[in-house]
Amino acid sequence: MSPGVRKLALIVHLTSSMGWIGAVIAYLALGVTAVTNSDVETVRSAWTAMEVTGWWVIVPLAIAALLTGLVMSLGTQWGLFRHYWVLISLALTIVCTVVLVLHMPTVSAMASMARQADRAELRALGGDLLHPGVGLLVLLAITVLNVYKPSGVTPYGWRKQRQVRQALQRRTFSTISRAPVAMTDVRQPLRLSSALAGVGYFLFHLAEMWFAMMLGMMVFMPVRFAIAALGYTVLLDASSLAFQAWMAAFMSVPMLAWMRIRGCGWRQGAEMSTGMLLPVAGVLMLRSLGLLDMLPWLTNSEHAAMLVGMLAAMLYRREHYTSGYSFLPWPAAAA
Repeated sequence: MSPGVRKLALIVHLTSSMGWIGAVIAYLALGVTAVTNSDVETVRSAWTAMEVTGWWVIVPLAIAALLTGLVMSLGTQWGLFRHYWVLISLALTIVCTVVLVLHMPTVSAMASMARQADRAELRALGGDLLHPGVGLLVLLAITVLNVYKPSGVTPYGWRKQRQVRQALQRRTFSTISRAPVAMTDVRQPLRLSSALAGVGYFLFHLAEMWFAMMLGMMVFMPVRFAIAALGYTVLLDASSLAFQAWMAAFMSVPMLAWMRIRGCGWRQGAEMSTGMLLPVAGVLMLRSLGLLDMLPWLTNSEHAAMLVGMLAAMLYRREHYTSGYSFLPWPAAAA
């Protein structure tokens, strides 16, 4: 890649990445407005603005950031699969982009409902805070990885370094040819720096489990309507206990399956499921006590409670989730 093309790609990548973060912050502000404001027209306008911002700002910026990131990786010495920080950043960016594109039709449907809903229905609709909140944390983690570029070379990267070094040694027998080609010790792979490695592994594990849960929810939605068509219409009420139980089951099963694939034991799976479901049960109990008017943030707060519970379970077992449990030979981060 020529210097001019590289600089152009870098400008587009930085602009789209920072724009993505800024747009998500603006989207979060609109979501908070939809939850806290009591004016009907303001809430409707907030949902309409969220839909427009999502489709016409956030989605294009996300795709641009992903594509230019691929160009920067493939066109520079960093490569796409040679360094762990590049690999983790790529995986998190793909997860964020896929979840965003899959979630936006739901935002459009809720915005359409908001334009026709009355005051009570708007209050029940709540706001879209969970997805942008988690997405913002992941984007900030990606930014940290790209700024600090923690050391650590993948097995593929080490093979490439050896190939380059051997090629140079074949061409010349000078002392320069026997020096390391890369700016790292070629005698043994470096481990990821402890602090950033721990944060990166932690966020990556959270993102992959959350993605598995979202896939389960996507499967549940057509199943829900199919069962409702057979007469079990209680599933159409998103606030009902039956809906919450079915949704929890469809989200838990793929998460547990992925944890098993990734080498977790049944104990870790049981702890994560408990941490995920107990806060949801607490929210439902508070609603049943009639505290919705006193605590308006309880509206549509199941997913936020679920995320808090998962984070608590992961922090409780942080020695496990800040290390590279995987079928891949990742180096473990220091505790």
